[in-house]
Amino acid sequence: MTCELYKKGFYDGKMKVEAPGGGWIGSNPNKAPAPTTTAAKPRQARVVPLPGKDYLRFLHPNASLAAGFDLGNLFRTPEVMQALLGMPDDQGKLMAALEEMDHFWLSMGSATDGVILMTGKFEKGAAAGLFYSQGVIPVFLSDAHAMMIGPEPSIQAALARMAKPAANDGWVTKRARELSKDHETWLVMEPAANGSGSVFQSIRKFALGFRLSGEAQVDGEAVAESEAGAQKIAAWIEQMKKGVGALDALKIGVDGASLRFVAKDDGLLTGYGGRKAMSSDFGVELYGLIMGGFPGMPARTAAEDKILAIRKGMKREDVLTLVGAPLSVAAIQGLDEPRETWTYQVPFGKQFSLRLDNGVVTQAPR
Repeated sequence: MTCELYKKGFYDGKMKVEAPGGGWIGSNPNKAPAPTTTAAKPRQARVVPLPGKDYLRFLHPNASLAAGFDLGNLFRTPEVMQALLGMPDDQGKLMAALEEMDHFWLSMGSATDGVILMTGKFEKGAAAGLFYSQGVIPVFLSDAHAMMIGPEPSIQAALARMAKPAANDGWVTKRARELSKDHETWLVMEPAANGSGSVFQSIRKFALGFRLSGEAQVDGEAVAESEAGAQKIAAWIEQMKKGVGALDALKIGVDGASLRFVAKDDGLLTGYGGRKAMSSDFGVELYGLIMGGFPGMPARTAAEDKILAIRKGMKREDVLTLVGAPLSVAAIQGLDEPRETWTYQVPFGKQFSLRLDNGVVTQAPR
């Protein structure tokens, strides 16, 4: 989770988060960098006793969203790293911080009750310095090998949970523990009901796990509000498989209102097929389902294949018909001809910008 989320959202109790452009861990590449500060060493930071080695006890018992990332395995699979975290591999400070981490876990009880727990080797201060530079104060657990960030009440509650066995956990927390046993990376959530019109809007429970060691595999499940909703989702995915031609490895099974899906080998994870799928409308829908649970994430994305189909000379109306409304618009005032820069967010990836002069595209997306 981006530092901006905690600095501007959780810490002041209000959600006024600037949408990060590079992904939900990345920083906005179009935003001027924050002033740098000297990375504080762990011995200068706040340190509390580590209540127990079962780190997942920190999960909120009634979490609406929980996620875990084995960063060591992800770094060995750069394609997955970029797809999941939506960031380039040359963001120096951010990459240095992530390279200090072994594991990264997130627990959210509500939009203003979230905690991130990280383990790793933080003696060099790259990760801590990244947080400090954004005004976020990490709490170290006993030494420089585990740290936590979040609002103070949430941290205190998480520490209390780590000091005793888990009990009466909700579905998200239970499923997160199950997936963590044999999946290095996982995400579990209970999406809020919404009228977005998305094909996935009827999903009420969602779990996704990535096994990256040995035989690569994706395992997931979704529980829709009705059997009809589940059938509609399954039919849409089958249609996307034919249209995109990049989801052959994905197998779907429906049982009442529940869907289970699996994809084996690395075709969907690291191959061309996986990248093509994420660049299509399938990626747009999946992004909306998953990232809708993360405060501050760009709410609107567009399929990369459609964005790249925009050409010079196209009119504003044609662009809107093809791709839809942009994530943001920047206009230059005082010119003889109106000039605008439109920015689109790609699911789990970067942003593209294009320029329009007097309602006509004069610079294609780049």
